[in-house]
Amino acid sequence: MINDENVEILELLENVKRLGLSYHFEKEIREALDRFLSLEKYGDIVIEESLHKTTLKFRLLREYGYHVSPDIFEKFKDDNGNFKACLMKDIKGMLSLYEASFMSYEGEKILDEANSFTSFNLRQGIHDDESSFVFEEMNHSLELPLHRRFQRLEARWYIESYKNRKDANKVLLEAAKLEFNIVQSNIQQDLIEMLRWWKGMGLAPKLSFSRDRLMECFFWAVGVAPLEPKFSNLRKSLTKVVYLITLIDDIYDVYGTLDELELFTTAVERYCFY
Repeated sequence: MINDENVEILELLENVKRLGLSYHFEKEIREALDRFLSLEKYGDIVIEESLHKTTLKFRLLREYGYHVSPDIFEKFKDDNGNFKACLMKDIKGMLSLYEASFMSYEGEKILDEANSFTSFNLRQGIHDDESSFVFEEMNHSLELPLHRRFQRLEARWYIESYKNRKDANKVLLEAAKLEFNIVQSNIQQDLIEMLRWWKGMGLAPKLSFSRDRLMECFFWAVGVAPLEPKFSNLRKSLTKVVYLITLIDDIYDVYGTLDELELFTTAVERYCFY
């Protein structure tokens, strides 16, 4: 069985990730996950009794690209092949299983079953005696699972939620707040440079028919590219490419006549990019 110390490590890894600090500790996180995986591989761990322990470990390993079989959830099923009814009393475990179910690959039936089981029962509001923090987590996850959220926006929400927990690590919380402010400042600086770039292009007055979607394109780039400072040029390059594609799309859809578009297409096809 995983001891309490190992459970605390798993929850620490989870908090570091959700608070937006994980890229500072990639080496340490992978070393910890390697340890959990090696214990699992060489049989040093007896099957865990806790649903929360098992699902949290499974999700973290998969999020970081490790191969781990979903068969570890078979022990939570009854003789009829259904998830045990007693699991519904463990909202923390149910919530962990719900989040883990979104880390499935095609054909992993047990994770599809886990998703149906947890989403249905969590939505029934059957855990009226749980803490407000757990209920806040549950409602947040049911609205949109972690796997489908934008990490930086999730960090902003989790900072506000985490600070109300009695077991919150104050040092970790302050580090997360500082990190968020630093990242926000870097992103704002990137946006200022993009606005300056677009103004310097001088195309806006000539393309009044096009959509002003620089902010949307920038937000998309921020969502696609990592938020570390070293990826600033990547975010800005993606913004430029997507915005110019949007402009060309508007030229074809809104502005150009058929003859003009044929000439424009021919000119682009003749252009040498090397």
